[in-house]
Amino acid sequence: MGEKPNLLVTSSHVKGRFDELTTYTKVYWLDELDDKGLDRLLPSIDSILVQTLWPDSLTPERISKMARLRFIQSGWAGANHIPFKHLGKRVMVSSNAGGFSVGVAEFAISLLLAAAKRVVRLDNAMRSGEFGQADWERFAREVVQLRGRTTLGILGYGGIGRAVGSLGRALGMNLIAFSRHPSTESDVRMFHGGEGLLRVLAKSDAIVIALPLSKLTVGLIGPKEFAAMKSDAVLVNVARAEIVDEEALYKHLLKHPRFTYATDVWQIKRGKETYTSKFPLVKLPNFIGTPHVAGGSSALTGDPGKMAAENLMRYLRGEAPQNVVDPSEYI
Repeated sequence: MGEKPNLLVTSSHVKGRFDELTTYTKVYWLDELDDKGLDRLLPSIDSILVQTLWPDSLTPERISKMARLRFIQSGWAGANHIPFKHLGKRVMVSSNAGGFSVGVAEFAISLLLAAAKRVVRLDNAMRSGEFGQADWERFAREVVQLRGRTTLGILGYGGIGRAVGSLGRALGMNLIAFSRHPSTESDVRMFHGGEGLLRVLAKSDAIVIALPLSKLTVGLIGPKEFAAMKSDAVLVNVARAEIVDEEALYKHLLKHPRFTYATDVWQIKRGKETYTSKFPLVKLPNFIGTPHVAGGSSALTGDPGKMAAENLMRYLRGEAPQNVVDPSEYI
């Protein structure tokens, strides 16, 4: 047998979880290497497992030194953080699509329910003393019943989108979806293209964004798309903040106080999630925000890491890896 190829893993906190990989590759941990050690190693790296965001230490200059690099496995469901423009055509990249589907879908539905049932608003009213006996009917009338009375629109019908659909189906919601691909599920009506997106937005009482972030989806939900939505709709984002035009969102929330935006994702600046906005969204009563924890429950199970490792082993065994992304959608 020849010498094992070299794998670079970006974080050593996952040590012990990927022992199977050592059958096929020699593993190095990025955060255990000093600059000199990393620079010596780079020319021999065949593959990289990126656990979270692309690390700052792997600069374009260092990427150029990895002449043997042929495969990158993202630990995240998305691949928008991968520096495709510096990789060249020789490097194949796989996302971890499906790894976080259950946890993220459950969280999306929890945000939807919190908005539809006015949980945050009612809790704040109780805490602040705003609620009084005379206000009971006014508050109660704001609460929405979902079963049999609402349409759930899902933007992106991949792993997360299908899991959201399954939970929405259990709640008795009518399902429609926007996707580039058809679905074999008979109770989900699919729409495609720009006009299809607008039709989904117009028909839906609640909308969940489950799209990947790419050059095709950046700013996808802008003024025209908000104008197409119902004035009392709920928009949930568990995908990426950059899919939604923040200025258009802020103006829409101000103009339509019965419209609710609930998000678990925030703008990324210089490789870090900001957990904030240049607009005072958090001061609005029709905004709900959480600090990108939707995938946390899935991560704790270890399942996403196992899926990433299994796909990486497919590559190392000479098999075709799954979830290979198209670089042209990101460059």
